Amino acid sequence: MSTLLEPTKDIYLGKQPLIDRDQAVIGYELLFRDTTDNFSVITSAKAATADVVCKAFAELGLANALGNQKAFINVDEDFLCEDGIAEFLPKETVLLEIDASQGVTPRLLDRCSELRGLGYEFSVAGINMISEPESRLLQLASYSKLDVSAVAADRDTSIVSRLRSMSTKVIANRVESLEEKKLCSDLGFDIFQGYYFAHPVIVEGRKLDSSYRGLMRIINLINENADVAQIEAVFKSEPGLAINLLRLTNAVGMGAHARITSIRHAITVVGMRQIQRWLTLLLFSHSGGNANVSSNPLMQTAALRGCFMELLASRCFPAKRDLRDPAFITGLMSYMPAALGMTMTDILSQIAVTSEVKLALGPHEGELGLLLNLTENYDNENIDATAALLKRFGNKITFQTLGLCLSETIAWVQQLGREAE
Repeated sequence: MSTLLEPTKDIYLGKQPLIDRDQAVIGYELLFRDTTDNFSVITSAKAATADVVCKAFAELGLANALGNQKAFINVDEDFLCEDGIAEFLPKETVLLEIDASQGVTPRLLDRCSELRGLGYEFSVAGINMISEPESRLLQLASYSKLDVSAVAADRDTSIVSRLRSMSTKVIANRVESLEEKKLCSDLGFDIFQGYYFAHPVIVEGRKLDSSYRGLMRIINLINENADVAQIEAVFKSEPGLAINLLRLTNAVGMGAHARITSIRHAITVVGMRQIQRWLTLLLFSHSGGNANVSSNPLMQTAALRGCFMELLASRCFPAKRDLRDPAFITGLMSYMPAALGMTMTDILSQIAVTSEVKLALGPHEGELGLLLNLTENYDNENIDATAALLKRFGNKITFQTLGLCLSETIAWVQQLGREAE
């Protein structure tokens, strides 16, 4: 099963804190970044938003990107009005920020009203004037954001007074000096953001590429109301998507209540509609690429180990059918530290797996830990250690059994490659 590990793609996300009058952080604005440079050139607002959402809620993990704070995410009309996409975002965590300077249309107002009824909160930025459309949008908002330059140059405070009268908390944006901070405090701004308090911080991680074909296959299966087993099979063939699906169970706010036992369980917890929205976001953010299980060595190795451990579990513990799915997850996740450049402890803090999977991936304890130890030693061609572990199973399995499992695993992966062509 050994193969050369191919580096995955580095990914970046900017975050800048918003501070209240008591100097407490109330949230972070998440910013599109595609390098370590603290700026970006955005050619598509919708694609940039999709990129930020996918990174924050799946690829980097919500805990790493935000901690326990609110996420202010810039959205435009196209993103909001795309069928169902905005509902992918957890309303308990995300606050949608709209730039009013881009225009406030009836379509945008109707969509914001609909989302507000679903419990989403809004912040309105880019306010230069408050005409009737802007006023209607602000009535739906919890926050309004005003650049300090709009009031600092000529001390025109009328727009601040108007915003404060509309029951929104007013954010002073681009505060860059002590003088500007004092001015905004005197004018009654509730929240502050800008270089005076903190420059944006770049959050870095590594991305598991998923194939365009894999994304489309799952989207099409969901559209066709396919059986969960068919969708599960595609996820198993796309380890990058599978791992991010497991992360997503936490991001949608369900991880604390559901310890994931299988890929199928994760699909059930997240739900078909949410999965479809997430995969559509991946397409928007150009996360597809042409890497898949048949061409990416790292993904191939992760899939191999997952399948190998599943087959091994069926032979070592034939009476324990419910051990097979956790064995697949254990094998798959055992390669995640190499793929993500993270410790297993950090990875497990983002993914709500069962205690037996945690014990296997951490101290290598329990039945799954024994299977993982056996798999790793066999993979590393450590004959003596493998033989010692085989003795713990009595006469149930031998080196010949391991060879048969490996042959079946390779045939499975090769079949996946043919299906993807």
